[in-house]
Amino acid sequence: MLNHLILKRLTLSLLLAVSLPVALIGCQSNIAKDNSTSANSMVTGSSTSAPILSEQVINVESVNRFDWKLVRWIDNQGIVNDLDTVPPLMLDVRPSNLVFKYDCQRYRLNHDGYHGYTYSSYGVTAVTQPSCLITDKQAASNIFKYLDQLFPKYSRGHFNLRIISPSPQTPSKSFSFLNKLISTKPKPYELALNVQDKQLIFEGTLKSLQPVTGPPITYDFLKEYQWRLVSAVNSNKNTIVELSRPDFPVTAYFAYPLYNDEHHVGFNSDCNGVGGSYILTPDNKLLIGSSPQTMMGCSPKREAAEDKIRELEQLSKSQLTLQRLANANPDSSSLPYYLLTQKLETGETLIWKNEVKKTL
Repeated sequence: MLNHLILKRLTLSLLLAVSLPVALIGCQSNIAKDNSTSANSMVTGSSTSAPILSEQVINVESVNRFDWKLVRWIDNQGIVNDLDTVPPLMLDVRPSNLVFKYDCQRYRLNHDGYHGYTYSSYGVTAVTQPSCLITDKQAASNIFKYLDQLFPKYSRGHFNLRIISPSPQTPSKSFSFLNKLISTKPKPYELALNVQDKQLIFEGTLKSLQPVTGPPITYDFLKEYQWRLVSAVNSNKNTIVELSRPDFPVTAYFAYPLYNDEHHVGFNSDCNGVGGSYILTPDNKLLIGSSPQTMMGCSPKREAAEDKIRELEQLSKSQLTLQRLANANPDSSSLPYYLLTQKLETGETLIWKNEVKKTL
């Protein structure tokens, strides 16, 4: 009951804060400021060590290694509000989008990248899976209203993220008469989300990595081949017709970073093509963003295939597993035979077969 009341106070205060007059514009940048600087760490798809986050550059791959829980909210008058709600409001930093999470409810904000920090005019989208049974629907609704006012539709605004590094830990002191060490608990990383004249502070906890089986999957491995879709079923194990026409195959290719050190993946059925930046986590989760595409007219079935792959892949999260078959690759006897299974968060399962990568 107490947590329920706290959450209602949180959502009510968040909604009221939107209408407060601007009193201390720019002051939030000085609040909770930390002068310590740490080196940036580029985490590869096979690295399982804890990343070191940089205060200068937001590296999406490193930041995504943490679960971010809202712990403080600083309003436009510089008043700090400590928060401790159950369930908490969480933030997941992904390529091209931020995903806020409350209970099983998701709120997605698309944006144009972590360099310009310009979010799209589509605003925040609420995503509810069919299996989601929200405990407090009113709280979920209030959170959506607040986020919708922070990131309004049909207007291009700006936000920024800033890492707050932990303060250097005070050395432990020994007290002989207690026969024990008294030490200070290490402080976690914090992530500040600045938007309009407000600041939301999230506390980071390193995500637990799931065990993986099968051959290793790395960025270099994915880029070595072209991948052709050989099976596509929905959450009910029914064939996805748009992606299962032999005369209109769907292929995927993983490219090396061209700019901003972002990896890119593309999908096409010999039409416009769709895709976006992506990251591969150490436990083989694939997170894909989005990017602009051409709008050339194609045959109806090709367009249907690309529309469906866009719906499934852009702004998606999935689990990859790899299997190497003993028999020869039917496309080339000198090529190893791999099947890459992609289990999407929305329930669909796609299986990709490796092929010789085409060169331009």
